[in-house]
Amino acid sequence: MIILHVSKQSRGKFIEKLYRNMSDFIENKNLNWIPSLFDTIGMYLDCSSITVYEWHEEESCYYLHYHSNNDKVPHVLMSSHFEVIDDKSTKMIKIDSLTNPWIIIIHDMTNSNMDRLKIEVVNIEVNKYLTTFSSILHNMHMPLFNNLLLELNNELSGSIHTSFVFQKITDVIQSTFHSIKVSYMVTQDFTFPDHINVKIMEWNDETLSREVKQTFMNGQIQFNSDNSIIYLPITGKQGNYGVIEIQSDVILKMNSNEKYFLTQVAKVCGNALETAFLLQHSRNKIDQLTMINQTSNHFNSKLDFREIINTLKSQFASYASDSTFAILPLDGKYAGTSVGNDLYFEKEEGIMFLHNLKIYTKNYEETFFSGNFKENEPDSNFQSVIAVPMKHENSLIGIVFIGHKEEYQYDYHQYKLMESMIQHSVVAIANTLQKEQLTKALAVDHLTGLYSRQYLEETVNNHMKEGNKGSLILFDIDDFKQVNDSYGHLIGDQVLIQVAQVLQEVVKDKYIAARWGGEELAIYAQETSLQEAIRISREACDIVEQTTNPRVTLSSGVSFWSSEENDSANTIWQRSDKALYEAKERGKNKVVYK
Repeated sequence: MIILHVSKQSRGKFIEKLYRNMSDFIENKNLNWIPSLFDTIGMYLDCSSITVYEWHEEESCYYLHYHSNNDKVPHVLMSSHFEVIDDKSTKMIKIDSLTNPWIIIIHDMTNSNMDRLKIEVVNIEVNKYLTTFSSILHNMHMPLFNNLLLELNNELSGSIHTSFVFQKITDVIQSTFHSIKVSYMVTQDFTFPDHINVKIMEWNDETLSREVKQTFMNGQIQFNSDNSIIYLPITGKQGNYGVIEIQSDVILKMNSNEKYFLTQVAKVCGNALETAFLLQHSRNKIDQLTMINQTSNHFNSKLDFREIINTLKSQFASYASDSTFAILPLDGKYAGTSVGNDLYFEKEEGIMFLHNLKIYTKNYEETFFSGNFKENEPDSNFQSVIAVPMKHENSLIGIVFIGHKEEYQYDYHQYKLMESMIQHSVVAIANTLQKEQLTKALAVDHLTGLYSRQYLEETVNNHMKEGNKGSLILFDIDDFKQVNDSYGHLIGDQVLIQVAQVLQEVVKDKYIAARWGGEELAIYAQETSLQEAIRISREACDIVEQTTNPRVTLSSGVSFWSSEENDSANTIWQRSDKALYEAKERGKNKVVYK
């Protein structure tokens, strides 16, 4: 609280005191010059206290800025409507400052005859003072502006975080100018703080003003019709990146130095965003090349198909989390198994989805990339889709699919990285597929054309490590010894071949059919329930009984496992074998499950 002591001063002394305050500010950088100004006015007018209100345009009201005696604060001026107070003890003066108008209320003037003259003197001399002060401040601002620009350049130099750039630019502008609103319109998807207004520029956006378009195209500062908005181009060395929009009433009062300062801030912003983008892009390229190199080396050291798949999955997961990833081998028609997050591509809807991808990849000739796939395929499970054909020696060996249920989950750089990694992995994948095909060929029983017992055991062991459930079905041809004794071993072999063909017809390409040994055969059904396995077993037994010549029947034992139980491959064999034995004991031509 400041109580002003009354003392009479001449007009000359009043003016001298005013400019002494200005000199003190210039020499000592005394930022407390506003209270000093009001103290000087109060002493000249010989009043007991002064109250000062400052106009805030956005809220259309005056706020208390300074009061020399806070015991009584008039409320008459706290709204958009106010009246000149003019009675015996109180006067009011309105003075336009550098930014907003001030209303000065003078309380308890002792000499009413001198009141009007003194108030007129104050009104004239303070306005002259502020005009002079404004000119001096503007001249003093350039070194200050240059220092701010230097500090800003140093802080943003080498930054790879665009959100930091937006934050610093906003802070500098808002701390330099009073009551100002800053927003950005940019051409690229930069990262930025949530509390800062940044919008992506789209030329088909009807809300985009003519001034914004001109600023971006011409790279020159623009103003709106009433000079309340200034548009600054965000330019770098390699191009334009957008526009800074600044809204404030102070724009109309800005001099050339202040406008020049803002254009330089916008240039610093452009260079910093460009540098951050290029540095981040370079780092991403290095990371991507490192990843591709490591992955390629890993592929060259591995010839197991599933190991290669798992390597690709883990690499993609680091760049595209919560995605569905699948390698879908193609052999004339779709006959591949998804090695991914689920069994979607083994179901009818997944097969149809893959078939539809033919349209978009131009029959698997081109890579397809979409951020809003449901726009084309409303029934699709996926919004974000990348589909990359795998070609080896001019032959299509499969397609790599990455998908996400949400839209626009992958950017262009992720898409190019995945495409590049897949291209580097094609040779390794082709080699492993050829190896597996050769392994399968060597693992086929030469008489029945079914897989060998060893191949079946390896399949079950591998699936129990990665899958969720499965069923093992063992078959035994009833009274097979009598067939050999009655018809000879040649006919016995023909019966084995007939039964094997039935099993192959039943499993098609979905499951594994194998010769267990002698007249014992087997089916392993991946991701199949016990009920479905029993159905498969009964179907096979019925067809064998109806189609074989000479007629034979099958006994069958079925067992089931799931990841929720503590099962092992040995327990599966044992349960199926025990169930098969019980089927024999019950009179043959039976299906028993455990």
